[in-house]
Amino acid sequence: MKQLPAATVRLLSSSQIITSVLSVVKELIENSLDAGATSIEVKLENYGFDKIEVRDNGEGIKAVDTPVMAVKYYTSKINSHEDLENLTTYGFRGEALGSICCVAEVLITTRTAADNFSTQYVLDGSGHILSQKPSHLGQGTTVTALRLFKNLPVRKQFYSTTKKCKDELKKIQDLLISYGIIKPGLRLVFVHNKAVIWQKSRVVDHKMALMSVLGTSVMGNMESLQYHSEESQIYLSGFFPKHDADHSSTSLSTPERSFIFINSRPVHQKDILKLVRRYYSLKCLKESTRLYPIFFLKIDVPTADVDVNLTPDKSQVLLQNKIIVLSFSQKILRPVWRMQQYKLKNCGRH
Repeated sequence: MKQLPAATVRLLSSSQIITSVLSVVKELIENSLDAGATSIEVKLENYGFDKIEVRDNGEGIKAVDTPVMAVKYYTSKINSHEDLENLTTYGFRGEALGSICCVAEVLITTRTAADNFSTQYVLDGSGHILSQKPSHLGQGTTVTALRLFKNLPVRKQFYSTTKKCKDELKKIQDLLISYGIIKPGLRLVFVHNKAVIWQKSRVVDHKMALMSVLGTSVMGNMESLQYHSEESQIYLSGFFPKHDADHSSTSLSTPERSFIFINSRPVHQKDILKLVRRYYSLKCLKESTRLYPIFFLKIDVPTADVDVNLTPDKSQVLLQNKIIVLSFSQKILRPVWRMQQYKLKNCGRH
């Protein structure tokens, strides 16, 4: 046996983390949010394969940190594995920028409040600075990725059809919508080939954020539910279809508008989604069992009770008290369940 070259190791690990245009956007959006951004613009050219640009108005990167800002496993978010028990940021591994550098050409322009001007850095494949020059941008950070998957032709070929590229755009839009909902005070703009695909202004609360996404008609068929336990420090809140809502306006054939957040992180939690779908299927109409209800569920638990280091994209988490969370989810849905069960018993009498 022999040890793999460092460049090969970087490419192998990076291509597992950066699997698509969506994964690039997700990593950069979360970096922006961790930097305190209240405005984020995402611009793509040729579905992101020619250019991905994510610009924010966050804190910017201090000059002392720029030499290692994109070097793998350098991070300002944790100091050791134990810090994951008190994690308050989206990112923590120090892998994102370094991985993007490995599969694309990367420029970073940044400015802090203490800087007199912004600086643009050109990075190499290992995340080190090749060159730098002054720039005109304001406070915040702009990351530009050019020629994505330039060294992974099979990965790029996978997106050779227009349908797959458009599907990727839709996934990116859905991702931005998720962050726009959980962060009401966040302004978002999504542009492709200079055309605005979707945008959201800053709003005051989750209800207004949902209204900007779902529309007033759908939100008129939703009701607010919440539950919390001081003992276990678990808090649940959300919006769900009213008991008398028309399922055609409060459900879809896919789960793209079934929003689940754990500690403000958008996640795919099959058990929770299954539970909510079960509640929704108690309607008299049998076809509703094949549908996904439109809903928003925000779950807050102690950070020590969540393991977010489960998958590369952090879209799934492990809950220490999953049974308790599911039980509490049932409690906030129970009033609606009772009404649905009453209707179910009596729907054949009319």
